[in-house]
Amino acid sequence: SFESARGRDGRSDMADTVLQHINAQNRPFNAQNVADALGRHGIKKGLAQKYLDQLAESGKIRVKESGKQRVFYALQDAEVMDAEQTKAMELEIKTKTAALAEAKSELQKKHATLRRLAKQMTVPQMKIKTDALAKQNAALEARLAPLRASKGEDVSPETLRKTEDAFIARVEQWSGRRRKFTDAFETVLESVGVAKKKMADEIGVEFDPEPVAARLGEFRKMVDAIKRKRAVEARKKKFKLNHALAL
Repeated sequence: SFESARGRDGRSDMADTVLQHINAQNRPFNAQNVADALGRHGIKKGLAQKYLDQLAESGKIRVKESGKQRVFYALQDAEVMDAEQTKAMELEIKTKTAALAEAKSELQKKHATLRRLAKQMTVPQMKIKTDALAKQNAALEARLAPLRASKGEDVSPETLRKTEDAFIARVEQWSGRRRKFTDAFETVLESVGVAKKKMADEIGVEFDPEPVAARLGEFRKMVDAIKRKRAVEARKKKFKLNHALAL
């Protein structure tokens, strides 16, 4: 009859629902698991057990006895490999893993070589650099030409000493005046509590630019070097004199 046919179709739909759920989840199920998952479709534990048994009998799912309980699971496409197949597969995996590691190592070496080459200049860049150095060298040679052509004059020790004395005097004078002004200016600033720049603007003080101040430090080092040289010369002269008197 129509009613019985509709009932069979309904049960068939429910069985398909159970089958689809098991295949989608692809894990072991028992009747209670199916009922919990598909209860909204009207499939209670009793019906779930019935559909599971039917699906297992028709070969659409697998069943495994676990004590008093039957566990159902989806059909697996791949068959389980035997021991020989497993061993062969493991050997193949090991071989391919070693080959992959070797390929990665070779790739890293090539990348390192590529990075090293990227830092080196190309031939056009080398030519540009060489041309620039050649022009720079030519300019320096042009500046040296007059000096090389000039015979020059020897500077006597007396003239050198006078020049050094004048240089030392000027540097010490500059350094002394700068120190005295700084001490006095700092004292005034402490007493009036005004910012250094503001006070300088008000009284019209101009400080040495940084490059000039740096040059003073260089000159002081030159003065110290001259004094050390003279001290060494004086000790040598005294030693020679004492040695001559001893003879």
